[in-house]
Amino acid sequence: MNLWVDLKPIFKIRFFLTSFSKFCVCFMLCFIIFPGYALADADKKVVLSTLEWPPYTGEKLPDKGRISKLVKAAFNAMGYKVEFRFTPWKRAIRNVQKSQDILGYFPEYYSAARAQDFIFSDSIGCSPIGVLMRVEKPVLWDSVADLSKYRIGLVSGYVNTADLDELVVKGKMDIDYAPSDDSNIKKVIRNRIHGAVVDVNVYNYISLADSDVTKFRTKLTFFNKLLGINRLYVCFRNNKKGQRLTRIFNEGLKKIGSANPNYDKCN
Repeated sequence: MNLWVDLKPIFKIRFFLTSFSKFCVCFMLCFIIFPGYALADADKKVVLSTLEWPPYTGEKLPDKGRISKLVKAAFNAMGYKVEFRFTPWKRAIRNVQKSQDILGYFPEYYSAARAQDFIFSDSIGCSPIGVLMRVEKPVLWDSVADLSKYRIGLVSGYVNTADLDELVVKGKMDIDYAPSDDSNIKKVIRNRIHGAVVDVNVYNYISLADSDVTKFRTKLTFFNKLLGINRLYVCFRNNKKGQRLTRIFNEGLKKIGSANPNYDKCN
């Protein structure tokens, strides 16, 4: 009887198991010692909430809108990917406060009240705000206080201008709230309000894209001066992660701004 056993396969298996065990130990040590590297891919994705506000933002617009394109470019310049989630405006803000994966929202106007809850980025653009009215029923005003004589439409949850919002808080304005700019524009058309506070570019887009508004374009106009030109911002969650993302985003803005120095001009 031949009692000789070929031990080579056994040694190979033992060598494989020993090497595999060493690999696993090394991998776990790397994960423990360098957790930032292990989670790098997860940390490189940013989720932001926004609204349908064409031409600035819109789920079906090219590049999700021109401001969305800018936000994405700034993060991409720093090696980050961005996901946009479109909801009505008040929910877009609330989602940042309630959802752990949504880290900010945009585009927002600055207000001291919002600055207590969120961290504002550097400016990402500008928004000219006017009072839309019917041509045959003009809303005449010199100072913002003059608007108190009229029923004015605002969008619920929007910051407007500091002077106007102060009068609203003090109860000195006759305000009719709507869920969107589109709704307010149609209220002006139907004579339900005297005027609506709306971004000029937003009105121009809606008046060409919505056939129900297009046919009234010649009957609608803005007063001969603006309420103001507000800068636009991204608002991040007010915590350490939000602070870090704000710094990263602002650095990305500087990078893309060097190639396009006019992106933040308020004309």
